[in-house]
Amino acid sequence: MLIRKPNRLIDERSPYLLQHAYNPVEWYPWGAEAFLTARAEDKPIFLSIGYSTCHWCHVMAHESFEHPQIAEILNRYFVPVKVDREERPDVDELYVTAVQLMAGSAGWPLSVFLTTDGTPFYGGTYYPPQAFADLLQRVAIVWQQNRAQVLSGAQQVKEALQQVLTLRQHELRGVRNPNIFRAYKAQLMSLFDPQYGGLGGAPKFPPNTALPLMLDLAVLWDDEELGTIALTTLNFMAQGGIYDHLAGGFHRYATDTRWFLPHFEKMLSDNAQLVRAYLKAYHLSGEPLYAEVAKRTLDWMLTEMSLPEGVFASAVDADSPEGEGYYYTWTEREIYEVLGPEDGALFCAVYGVEPEGNYREEANQRPTGRNVLAMQDTLQEIAQQLGLQLEVLQARLAPLREKLLQVRRTRQAPARDDKALTDWNALAICALLDAFDILGEPAYLDHAEKIAQFMWRTVYRQDGTLMHCYRQGQAYIPGFLSDYALFGLALTQLYEVTGDPEWQMRAQTLADQMIARFADQELGGFYDTHTHHDWLLLPIKSYHDRALPSGNGAACQFLATLAKGWNLSGADNRYARLAGDTLNAFWGLLEQNPYAGSSLLMGYRLLAGTEMPKPNMATPTPFEPADTETQAGPVKVYLVPQPEGLVVVFDIEEGWHIYSSEPVPNRVPTQIAVSSDLPLEFGEPIWMPAKTISLGGEEVAVYTERAEALVPIAATVAEASGEGYIRVRVVYQPCTERDCGLPVTREFVLPVNLRES
Repeated sequence: MLIRKPNRLIDERSPYLLQHAYNPVEWYPWGAEAFLTARAEDKPIFLSIGYSTCHWCHVMAHESFEHPQIAEILNRYFVPVKVDREERPDVDELYVTAVQLMAGSAGWPLSVFLTTDGTPFYGGTYYPPQAFADLLQRVAIVWQQNRAQVLSGAQQVKEALQQVLTLRQHELRGVRNPNIFRAYKAQLMSLFDPQYGGLGGAPKFPPNTALPLMLDLAVLWDDEELGTIALTTLNFMAQGGIYDHLAGGFHRYATDTRWFLPHFEKMLSDNAQLVRAYLKAYHLSGEPLYAEVAKRTLDWMLTEMSLPEGVFASAVDADSPEGEGYYYTWTEREIYEVLGPEDGALFCAVYGVEPEGNYREEANQRPTGRNVLAMQDTLQEIAQQLGLQLEVLQARLAPLREKLLQVRRTRQAPARDDKALTDWNALAICALLDAFDILGEPAYLDHAEKIAQFMWRTVYRQDGTLMHCYRQGQAYIPGFLSDYALFGLALTQLYEVTGDPEWQMRAQTLADQMIARFADQELGGFYDTHTHHDWLLLPIKSYHDRALPSGNGAACQFLATLAKGWNLSGADNRYARLAGDTLNAFWGLLEQNPYAGSSLLMGYRLLAGTEMPKPNMATPTPFEPADTETQAGPVKVYLVPQPEGLVVVFDIEEGWHIYSSEPVPNRVPTQIAVSSDLPLEFGEPIWMPAKTISLGGEEVAVYTERAEALVPIAATVAEASGEGYIRVRVVYQPCTERDCGLPVTREFVLPVNLRES
């Protein structure tokens, strides 16, 4: 009989950490014991960050952390530390940024080597077992024999992190101006995929924080192009395999451009935000599809994610015992066995089911024989192809989906991470309240109030501390800026819906606690972390949205809501001032990359209300250089002028890639230089997100299919006018997975007529 010995993680609450409690690796949780042990034993720290529903985290765990020989190396030469990124988003943000600075890209599982004070000196993501074992041995030797070199490199990384994360530079401040929305729209249009919707290429993530702002501005300013970007994205997501067509809800992201093949984990945070986006689209357009998607996603949340206390669990895993995606996918034979020949044929025709299967494993493209359920066209178009009325097809499909769903529920379901996160549940409260307001179903309001009451009793403490996590009767880990801001927004919405002054009082209490604990009184904005967040190398200020609104974006929205909509006996001026100062604190960053700050710009929108003047949102038609058709090679380049600057587009043939703009060893990064004989100054190019691939055992950031960058106009001389040119020089190196071509340099001259404004 094999008796496994638990490690220190056995006493943790996180389901992710408990998954590793019986590894032969002698894991430490994040905290004093790990850091003091590293100092006492003079060992570097190996930090592994992941989350319970991460597929590649499971792969590395099985391949490496359960491997006795690799565990022996880790235990002998390192202090190994495990972190759940959902429990400690501050630790995750710090070291994800560090790996991005060191390697050019980052992801999960995150693997980082730290000095004894927590300063990173090397890092990456997933490593195959042999490569990981070799890396551990090399790092151990370098630590023992070249300590001065390690510490020098670590200090350089720390200084870079201070610039990126603490955001203490006075030059970042500016004065907010609605013309930022011209640059915002231009950047969205440069990222937009008109064929399948979404922003950027594969992998494709739902643009959670941008969708509400796009829809708001589309209505406020009657902007058809912004509306098209948002609705096209929502349409194709609802058709694709990223949407669970049986139970409702969305998977985390798609690995391809057409939203077909997802990684199958499902997160509460994504779904709560997407419910709000689909409800807003329904409210604005009246299209029933959007209401149906929102309702079915809420059904999934209420059915499969509700905990006994009423709050929602955080996520559902991608993997089941049979492998990733098995739970959600089908063979054609399985469908026919459940539905019979006639209904089975109809269902397979609608959802793209193929006899040999349409689902290939992402890593090796090996056929699985199974099918991801997805629609190639809209249901209206499919009905026409089948010669059926739309209403008839909808009526026939509903019971077929239910039959298959009941059969699916007899399979062993993927594991659920049953910790409840305050900020994620706050987003769910807002989704339920939107559903009550737009769809008029009282049950949604009842459930929202139930969650809010439980959270106020359980995760809010009398000393003003809001806790970040709740699991199995215990609230733990002091809250972050996003917890205060998003829960505060939920309480303000509860007050607006119910008129109950108790919610108003609680919202103001949270706002005041948030300001006292996190505000940067000198330079404006808010820190994400508090002194209670132990052993963090640096304080963090976030402006960049990821899957959730940034902490400062959420705080700005919370303060703007308090300032604009409530009669607060003079306190509203204070909240308005703080909201505006938060925007000003990050204005320089917003000008460089407005899309990254969508939640901050939504705060601007809320603060200004309907009085915000509309900037000139007109956009010129694309300009193609005269030799586009004759450009040789697998990459074609063309230019799209915008009022804010110039969009440079690279069309890349299948099987080829070009490298990101970050430095790449032994390869040429993609570069853009713009100059003009007119009085124009250009900023640094703003690139769409790159894709990370493995080449020769190294993780490299590349572009496939399509790459775009916006080169913004940073300044013009007042009253300038006249005709001239803009000269554009691009450099890139086209490569396949096996071979690279020579670097290519192209130059274009774009005629420009600069008019006085």
